[in-house]
Amino acid sequence: MELVTRLIGITGSVLVVIGLAGVLFGYQKWSEGNKNDDPNKIDSGLKGMINGGVMAAISTGVTATIVATLNTISF
Repeated sequence: MELVTRLIGITGSVLVVIGLAGVLFGYQKWSEGNKNDDPNKIDSGLKGMINGGVMAAISTGVTATIVATLNTISF
């Protein structure tokens, strides 16, 4: 059971990093659009930051819930 818990923790951590990278790249796109007055890039950057942040937050919560639930299982 410890191996499964560890694998789920690693998978959750990877998903959080991907979400935070989405926030970073979204910010980069937003700042480019803001600098060049390109509303399409601004909107795309905002969506990227929001989606990345939501993905990181949800991944953290789901991973913690799964690990906690797995730890309560006893044979």
